[in-house]
Amino acid sequence: MVEEFMLLANCEVARHIRKEFPQCAVLRRHPTPALSSFDLLVNAAAVKGVEIRCGTGKDLARSLENAVIPGDPFFNILLRIVSTRCMTQAVYFCSGMLPEEEYFHYGLAVPLYTHFTSPIRRYPDLLVHRLLAASVGQDKTYTQLLDRNVVHEWCQNMNYRHHQAQLVQRSSIALHTQLYFKDKCLDEDAYILFVRRNAIVVLVRRYGLESTIFLKDIEGSTKFVYEEEKCKLTVGNVVMQMFDRVVVQISVEDCSIQHRKLKMRLVQPHIPGISVEPVFMTVGSSGDSFHPKPETIKP
Repeated sequence: MVEEFMLLANCEVARHIRKEFPQCAVLRRHPTPALSSFDLLVNAAAVKGVEIRCGTGKDLARSLENAVIPGDPFFNILLRIVSTRCMTQAVYFCSGMLPEEEYFHYGLAVPLYTHFTSPIRRYPDLLVHRLLAASVGQDKTYTQLLDRNVVHEWCQNMNYRHHQAQLVQRSSIALHTQLYFKDKCLDEDAYILFVRRNAIVVLVRRYGLESTIFLKDIEGSTKFVYEEEKCKLTVGNVVMQMFDRVVVQISVEDCSIQHRKLKMRLVQPHIPGISVEPVFMTVGSSGDSFHPKPETIKP
């Protein structure tokens, strides 16, 4: 309920400042993606017997809400992850720099939106608060705040800084993940998020880790068949599709301290020449013993 009221507050404030300051309101938009961008999502869901409609943001939201497979609660989460990859990111913009038909926020399915509710942690919210306060006579405005070219530059900089913050966050997660898995070698259940011609992208639910596993045949005799429309990769006699469960082996590759990285290898399904043997117990340099979960895929 709190989230719903926050969304309503953001929408109402966006409507108000757009009305009071039509040329310099700080708003947030989410461009409508091309329908072809959702082909992967639609095809992958269809393989599991689920229909996804994405004509509008509301259609997509309803489809995702109803996309449930009994006995597999994580399937809906996987679909939502893939759906976000089909879209572009939402961005801040100055109302005077774009036609009104481009204001739409696809992800929330609303015509006007802004960030108002978190001024203690987001600078865009501060600008919105200043505009709102000036519109109701509780604060004085200033020249730069009413200059659409200046506001446009601010919005561009906020979008850039937001992207940089995301990169820093990813780097921080990668660093601490490597520290956690140092001297460990664990087998964990995972889900196939995407399939490629010679690789699978997996998501380890327990840790929230995502990695690409390249399927390299040591002997060079295994046949690969990639079917893009069916989101399926056949390696030898083994068929792998999006959202299938697998078992992967997680370790840290530290051949060079400057290029240390997390490495995942396929354990199950077993593919001769590609899969690795499961780990039953690994002892780290500190002497600690690590017992992974059973190396089986749960039904």
